[in-house]
Amino acid sequence: MSDGPMSTVRWVDMAVAQAEAADKALSKAVDEATATTYKADQLKEPKLLGRLDDAIRKAKALKGIPEDRPGEWLAWQLASARKANTTDVDEANAQVKALNAALKAVKDSKLAKELDTAKDQLKQGIDGASQTLKDTDGKVADNATRDSLKKAIAEANNTLSKKGVTDPKTYTDAKAKLDAAVRQVTDSKAAKEQADAEAAAQAQAQAQAAQAQAQAAQAQAAAQSQRSYSQSYNRYGGSSQGYSSNRGYTAPKQSYTPSTNTNNGGSHRTFDFSNSGGHGDPDSGYTGGHLIER
Repeated sequence: MSDGPMSTVRWVDMAVAQAEAADKALSKAVDEATATTYKADQLKEPKLLGRLDDAIRKAKALKGIPEDRPGEWLAWQLASARKANTTDVDEANAQVKALNAALKAVKDSKLAKELDTAKDQLKQGIDGASQTLKDTDGKVADNATRDSLKKAIAEANNTLSKKGVTDPKTYTDAKAKLDAAVRQVTDSKAAKEQADAEAAAQAQAQAQAAQAQAQAAQAQAAAQSQRSYSQSYNRYGGSSQGYSSNRGYTAPKQSYTPSTNTNNGGSHRTFDFSNSGGHGDPDSGYTGGHLIER
């Protein structure tokens, strides 16, 4: 049984339905490809962005399904219409496949770039954390923070060595945990520095107070010594009572009386040296008295 005109119309209707389905799939693929804006610096392979743009442009340029009803066409047009719709389905399906592949390549390249960036950041974080651990030995208020940092570094290294990581979050989570451990160490270091500074300031204040007290005691002792010296000096004829070069000593008085003694035809002189203070000359051995010459 050969195909008649009505049978041909049915085949055309099927072809049109298939073409409509293909066009819908193509339109959906275009919408998905254009829903997100990608930039070249987001991709590990920036050239893939150009391929995606070409695929989107070709998909939009595809001819859609004819609006005419196949039943209204002449018989000689039906075969051509069937062929046209079949071709449209094939082209649409091929372009959907190409567009999806181009979009997937861009997404994969973006993911690869994100994985590389996250992994590099984790490496840098490990290096910085290791340096912090080294620089803070004996310089933290709570050494338990350094123990936690050691553990976080070890876990980060384990994450870094994992194979087949497909989610950047694996690296970013490890980096976040490492950063938190570093902050705890730096905070503990700052706390110790503050405590040390306060202790140093207190020690300096105490030293200054002790020095001031010692100086005050020294000044008081000096003043007391000066008062004692002044009292002794005044007691033994200090300048407040005046100074006398004759203190305790009075020069002897001399008396001379010439006389003439007619007895025995001679004469005599009498010298009277009296010391009213009762003191003689200690060097000469003279202690005072009368000298009579006859």
